[in-house]
Amino acid sequence: MLDTLFNFIEQAPAWLVFLTVFLASYIENIFPPIPGDTILIFGAYLVGRGDLSFSMAMVTTLLGSVLGFMTLYVVGFKYGRGFMYSKQQTWFSANSLERVEKLFDKWGYGVVLINRFLAGLRSVVGLFSGIGRLNIWKVVLFSTISSIMWNGTLIWLGSSIGENWEQIGIYLKRYNLVVTIIIVSVIAGFLIHRYVIVKDNLAD
Repeated sequence: MLDTLFNFIEQAPAWLVFLTVFLASYIENIFPPIPGDTILIFGAYLVGRGDLSFSMAMVTTLLGSVLGFMTLYVVGFKYGRGFMYSKQQTWFSANSLERVEKLFDKWGYGVVLINRFLAGLRSVVGLFSGIGRLNIWKVVLFSTISSIMWNGTLIWLGSSIGENWEQIGIYLKRYNLVVTIIIVSVIAGFLIHRYVIVKDNLAD
């Protein structure tokens, strides 16, 4: 399927390529399985080949990434808090949520700043930024900086490596795997502490 998409992008006019890259950057924030970074790297390869403008590639991917992140921020801001503290969800207690909020109050902006480097957590960071009611303008600023660093790096690599652009995707998958393992380990540790250790202590 990706090969078909890449063939389409390679033959499409520049405006349609930029629109495709913009949509991929936007949607991957909301629906992480969308391979937005891979599409971005292929677009970067076209930049290096001289088919596309570097500055336009930066602008379109930046807009897509930030708007996608801020869409989730708005959803979390308007609806997330009410749902998390309702009886409809049973994963987290009110005390656990309060602890998470305190941590987010302290480290939230830093997490937003590195959100593009956290594979699989970009959507969660966007939602919890809204749930935690972080300042919207600071969130816009830090998410923009994060997107510039991440997207800029991928575009530079993709445009520099040329025909071997797929190698970046291979290393990117390895990076994402390592980050995912770390994230899953942290979450598993939290759940074990929350549902096993704490409950055992209460039972005693």
